[in-house]
Amino acid sequence: MATPTPIITLQRLAAAFTALLAAFIWLIFMLPSTVLAAVNTAEQDPLDSFMWPVYRERFLGDAPVVFDERVIVSAPSFAEDSGQVPIELDASGLETSGEPITDIIAWVDLNPIPRLFHYAPMSHGLAKLSLNIRLEQASAVRVAVKQGDTWHVGGTYIEAEGGGCTTPGIAGADNDWENTFGELQGRLFANESEQRLRVRLSHPMDSGLIPSQPAFYVQSFELLDQQGQQVAALEIEASVSANPTLGLHMRPSPEGYVIGAQDNNGNRFSIGLQP
Repeated sequence: MATPTPIITLQRLAAAFTALLAAFIWLIFMLPSTVLAAVNTAEQDPLDSFMWPVYRERFLGDAPVVFDERVIVSAPSFAEDSGQVPIELDASGLETSGEPITDIIAWVDLNPIPRLFHYAPMSHGLAKLSLNIRLEQASAVRVAVKQGDTWHVGGTYIEAEGGGCTTPGIAGADNDWENTFGELQGRLFANESEQRLRVRLSHPMDSGLIPSQPAFYVQSFELLDQQGQQVAALEIEASVSANPTLGLHMRPSPEGYVIGAQDNNGNRFSIGLQP
């Protein structure tokens, strides 16, 4: 005898639908925010760059990533001089949570040397800085700020005629550049909440991408307190402009800071800045 076919009643269908709806509501409202943040995948890149998945993996690894409007990257919409493009980061909105920011990484998607810098604020650095960069062509520019286990990513898109990374630097264009080589100038501007350091180092920052011109560039800056303790560190690449000019925002230090730098040939430079 054939087995009777089960009859699915309307009541059972209604019960199944109610259970599915309850599960969906739980997923939306009850899962931790870190899980929801993981939904921000490469397909949702707000700048729609095909290089995002590549550099997300290279620079950020498998840590959680969220595109965050509090990571503000300011730059001109069009780079009139592709060798000197000012950019500014302000991620101070993240600091209001009180959780320390441990790393800040910036890169240009379509530069032959993509990474710009890696900044470790350590004990005294704030999540605000500025510098000039090179653009080889129009590109997305990214900054990723690590707070806890999560990378908070912001960025902007800059139009450019290009060539900023592969045209001769000042060492090839100015025969007198050696006369000012290594001069480190700076000022400290203070208020009650922070001190802004503005420093400029005379250096060709040759990328090594031009035939017969070897790489010759500044690799690192370190910030020390007046007792000689390192309180912040910045690594840069040859994608930063010639004569690198930095704006760094620091926690107040009554006696100011000492800034040191080193290039890939072992040359060292330093300057002390007081309020």
